[in-house]
Amino acid sequence: MPEPMPSEQLDLVRRRQLGEWLAGPWTIHEAVASDGEVWQVKHEGQVLATLPDWAGNLALWIAEAHDDLPLLLAEIDWLLAVAAPLSEPERVTLGREIEDGAASTDELRAVARRLLAANERLTRLLEQAQGEARTALTEAAEFGIRLRAGTAAGEHVVGRTPDRGVARTRLARYRDRAPDAQLVVRTVRYGAWDEEPS
Repeated sequence: MPEPMPSEQLDLVRRRQLGEWLAGPWTIHEAVASDGEVWQVKHEGQVLATLPDWAGNLALWIAEAHDDLPLLLAEIDWLLAVAAPLSEPERVTLGREIEDGAASTDELRAVARRLLAANERLTRLLEQAQGEARTALTEAAEFGIRLRAGTAAGEHVVGRTPDRGVARTRLARYRDRAPDAQLVVRTVRYGAWDEEPS
């Protein structure tokens, strides 16, 4: 199990956030550059990043991370508040009351509810993260347009994208020039990175 993030590192992540600068949704768009199709990450029409056609997943991640990271930081704040340890005076007082048998049922129930709520939330988040890690980070669908060469199906696939809707739109465009173009899909599996020998 990984070590908890030091508070200094969490503070650094917070300081790196854009805040109100470039607020609002970031979107991804297909574009054509001098060297072929590309993905652009945009904010209110302004191009923030341009990536090659094969990096559609990365463009989507950049756009979604802009919205997701503040939500994750808010969730961390909530978890820290719920799971925060009792202050020293609270611990001493509650410890004495428990030892002396003087802690009220309501006080004990309040502490138990707080711990159960934090445990339930953490368990749900962990299960969600494990599921996503097993699927989204290791396996994805990639769509493309297969163009036929003569009478035989060629292996020339263009317009690769993780988005089926985008691929269908591209297919309609390609069918203007190549009526027998096909929408194709494949499963892309991602493995661990290995060092490239020099």
